[in-house]
Amino acid sequence: MGDSYRFNFGDFQCLAVNDGDIIGNADLLFVNAPEEELLQVLQRYSLKKDHLPSTWTCLLIKTPTNIVLVDTGFGSDGNYGGRLLPILHAEGFKPEDIDTVILTHAHADHIGGCVDNAGNVVFPQATFYTWYEEWDFWTIEINLKKAPEWAANIARQKLPPLLDHLEKIDSETDIVPGIRAIAAPGHTAGHIAVEVESGGEYLLNVADVALHPVQIEYPEWYARLDQYPEQTVATRQTIYQRAAKTNAMVLAFHFPPFPSLGRIIKQNSRWKWQPSHE
Repeated sequence: MGDSYRFNFGDFQCLAVNDGDIIGNADLLFVNAPEEELLQVLQRYSLKKDHLPSTWTCLLIKTPTNIVLVDTGFGSDGNYGGRLLPILHAEGFKPEDIDTVILTHAHADHIGGCVDNAGNVVFPQATFYTWYEEWDFWTIEINLKKAPEWAANIARQKLPPLLDHLEKIDSETDIVPGIRAIAAPGHTAGHIAVEVESGGEYLLNVADVALHPVQIEYPEWYARLDQYPEQTVATRQTIYQRAAKTNAMVLAFHFPPFPSLGRIIKQNSRWKWQPSHE
């Protein structure tokens, strides 16, 4: 399978692309988890506290009318990403083929690939979509001072060149036919999820609503990277319910193993992650 995975979804053709891999740890991902319970859960899942693999799974969707990219990866050619463009090229897609880019939020691993090191927009024919609160937070200096410096610096580099290519959205709406943006705040101020519907089937890209499969079963365990923890926990319940109601295939940006696909089901009064690939 490597770092790309093609699959059909209703009338749409989809391509999952892993832009990079990192290793997380429990102190980063489960800030408020009770220590003893956390260790028991990690043991049950055969996970190591200081070695929790993470993917960066972007999604390309080719519909009868559009070619849509959800998130752009880190955008470097170093050790921390940069696989997106070479993989798209190998799969037959040039940057100028993409007419729509949806940015779920403005963290580096989602927006880094929008703009190259020279400040040029990488997908020159695309309209970029993001939530208005997300754009306002990451482009106003007084807000950036509240953010970690690494995140603020990436936003300063990558977002201003997009202004002439940008549409800000402020309510649940169809970006293109069959692809809908859904408010999912908490991880960041204007974080969104993306719902895809074709032929009566649903695919829900939850982006960073949850950062690890354990947070499906334990939605109350938030991460250090979740900007608004209480809102994150509430959003998880709403999104999990939506996924279960439509029996949606779910793509979660950081969930190993690639291609980060599965379903969210209810089992013994708790949500469970049911991966499609092991």
